[in-house]
Amino acid sequence: MQPKKRILGVERNVFFLGLTSFLNDFSSEMVFSVMPAFFISVLKTGAASLGLVEGIAEAGANLMKIYSGRASDLLKKRKVFAVVGYAISVATRPFYIFAGSVGVVIGLRLTDRIGKGLRDAPRDALIALSSPREESGLSFGYHRAMDTVGGILGPLAAFAILSAFPGAFDAVFLTAFVIGVVAVASLVFVKEISTTIINGKRNGKKLSAKVLTYLFSVFVLSMGTLPVIIILLKTQDLGLPIAVIPLFYSLYGVTFALFSLPAGRMADHIHSAPVITVGYLFLLAGYTTLTITDSIGTLIVGLLLMGAFSAFTDGVQRSHLSHLVDDDGKGAGYGYLNAAAGFGALIAGATGGYLWQHYGSDVAIKVAGIMVVIGLLIFVIGGDGHEKPRG
Repeated sequence: MQPKKRILGVERNVFFLGLTSFLNDFSSEMVFSVMPAFFISVLKTGAASLGLVEGIAEAGANLMKIYSGRASDLLKKRKVFAVVGYAISVATRPFYIFAGSVGVVIGLRLTDRIGKGLRDAPRDALIALSSPREESGLSFGYHRAMDTVGGILGPLAAFAILSAFPGAFDAVFLTAFVIGVVAVASLVFVKEISTTIINGKRNGKKLSAKVLTYLFSVFVLSMGTLPVIIILLKTQDLGLPIAVIPLFYSLYGVTFALFSLPAGRMADHIHSAPVITVGYLFLLAGYTTLTITDSIGTLIVGLLLMGAFSAFTDGVQRSHLSHLVDDDGKGAGYGYLNAAAGFGALIAGATGGYLWQHYGSDVAIKVAGIMVVIGLLIFVIGGDGHEKPRG
C-alpha cells in the first residue's frame, strides 16, 4: 500500500528520499568537485588519470547495480539496500585525507561507487512504487531537483573553504563526511513499500524488445556523455586558478535543478520520449558551444546547457522505464537501466579523458557528439515503449 501523506505536493517517501539525496549530494559533490584540483595540485596528474579513476569506479558500481536491483525484487525489500549503500559511500569521504596516490583514490572511488551501485536501483524502484503511475515524472523530477540543489551547494561550500584556506582539501573532506552522516540518518523517515508477486513468479519475465532497445540506446547515449568532471578541465585551458573549479561545477547544477521538476511534469503530461530527445539536443548544443571558442563566457554557457540536458534526461529516463516494467520487476529494471548508463559513462570517462589529454578537448567533445547522435537515432527508431500518459 502506498503512503497517503503528501509533503510539498509529492508522496511522503518521495519527499524524504529527495531530502536524503539533497544531503548526500551536498556531501559527495563537495568531494567530487575538488577532484580536478586535487589531481592537479596534490597528485600531480591530469585528464587521463582522472578518466581512468572514474572508469574503474563506475565498473564496480555498474555490476553492483544489476544484482542489487534483482536482489531487492526477490527480497521485496528496497530500503535496506538504500541505507547500506549510502552508508558505504559516506564512510569513504574522510579517508581522502590520506590519499597520496592515484591508486588510493581508485580504491576510495571504487568503494564509494559500489555503495552507489548498491542503493541506486532499489531506491529508484522505491520512488516508482511510492508514486502514482501518472506522477512518476513529477516524483523523479522532484528527486533529481533535490539531488541537484545539493550538488550546487556542495561545490559552493568547497569553493568557500578552498578560497578561505587555499589547499585545505582535508577540511573539505571532513565537512563532507559530517553532512553525509546526516544524509544517512534521514533515511529513518522512509517507509518500505511491499509488492505482490505477479502470477506467482519472482522476476521471471524476460525483458521485452522495447525495453532492450531502450536500454541499448541509453548505453550508446551515455558513451557520448562526457563526465562534467572532465569538462571542468576547460578551466585550466583558460588559465583559471584551480580554486574556481567547484564554482564552475555549481553552474552546471543551476539549470539541472531549475528544469528537473518542469521536465518531469512535462513527461507526465505529454510523453517522456520527446522530453528525453530535447535533453540530448541540449547536450549537443552544449558541446557545440564548448568547441566554438575558448572563453569563460562559452564555458559558462556550455555548462548551463549541459545542466539543462541532465534535467531533461536524468529523471525522465527513469520515469520512462517505470511504464515499461511491472512492479515486481522494477528493481531489476532500474538495475539494468543504471548499469547501461553506468557502463556507457565508464567508456565515456576513460575514452574521453584519454582523447582530451592526448588529442585535445575539441577532439574528445566531437567524438562524444557523434555517439550522442547515434544513440538518439537508436532511441527514436526503437519507438516510445508506452502510451502517452493521461494528463
